[in-house]
Formats: sequence, C-alpha cells, structure tokens
Amino acid sequence: MKQAVIVSSLLIGGVLISACQPASDNKPAQNSTASATVSTTMASVQSPHHVASVAVASTVSPQTAQNGVPKQINWALVDSGIKPVDKASFKYPFALDSEPVKAYAEMYHVDNETSRYNLTVGMAVNEVLSKVLDQLGTAYVSHELTAGKNSAFVIHTAQQIAPSQYTYVFAEPFAKGLTIPVKIINDGKK
Repeated sequence: MKQAVIVSSLLIGGVLISACQPASDNKPAQNSTASATVSTTMASVQSPHHVASVAVASTVSPQTAQNGVPKQINWALVDSGIKPVDKASFKYPFALDSEPVKAYAEMYHVDNETSRYNLTVGMAVNEVLSKVLDQLGTAYVSHELTAGKNSAFVIHTAQQIAPSQYTYVFAEPFAKGLTIPVKIINDGKK
C-alpha cells in the first residue's frame, strides 16, 4: 500500500509539472533540472521493487556508518585485479624526449622518466576516481594529482569518511599495470 501511495504521488507530481509548461510551437528552453527530475521520477516508477529501494536509499546516509563512526572505504571494491608492472619497462604512450614530457619535467623540476610516468597516470586517474566516488557519494569534496618525484592522487572528503591510503593498479590499456598511491583525506578542502 505504501508503494502505491509513493507511485501515485510521483505520477501526480509529474503530471502537474508537465501541465504547467507553456504551450508553444517554438519550443522555449526548458528548465533542464525540472525535466531531469520528471524523467528520473517517471523512470523510477517502472518497478515497485525499485521504488522501495529508492525510498530506503533516501532515508539512510551511505557516507556514515550506523553508529556515527566515519565510513571506511572498501578498497576491495576499488581494486582493479591487475598485477603491477615495472614502470621502468612499461611501454609508455609518450616518447621520453617528446615536448609534453620535457615541458612537464621543466615545470615541475623532475627528470623525464618521472615526467612521462606522471603524464601517463595523470591521464588515467579518472578510472580510480569513478570507483571511489561510488562509495563517497555526497561526501566527496575535491581531488588533486600531486606533481613531483612521488606523485599521488589525493581525494578530499567531508568528515564522515575515514582517512585512508591505497596503491591502485590501473586496468585501462593506456596505463595498464602502472600504480599510483591514492590518499583519502577528510579535510573538506576544495
């Protein structure tokens, strides 16, 4: 019965929003937020099980454990399952004497080998970021890739996430087998 009330409320809300739109042959720019909300709402009523899961998900904060203790990142869910490779023998997409490698080396005062490695993993960090974001939800604040001899991928979060570290091994072909230290810092820094 509760699901029927939720579904009815969502449908009525969608109809009301649709009915409030001006009629015109020249389609004016729509409010994309309202359109997305209606589309999401309408899509979510396709299955009673899905509606129930949406209702439950909205009442429980995924970023904080039940007891109020900061949530630990489950690094097993982030792990790529790939074995690390030796970065000295890796076949990089950049030549050691290429302009991007030399420019990075000059800007960050590192050697060309470090520059080439940092450029390669820097272009691949979205792989690990997307996996971590799945667990952070709204506790995510910002991220950065530190430059220099010992680069790291730092993800800043709100206080409800516990600080931690992990060495991620890339799976995507561009950097497959290369590693980068990932640090979760709950300092709220943007």
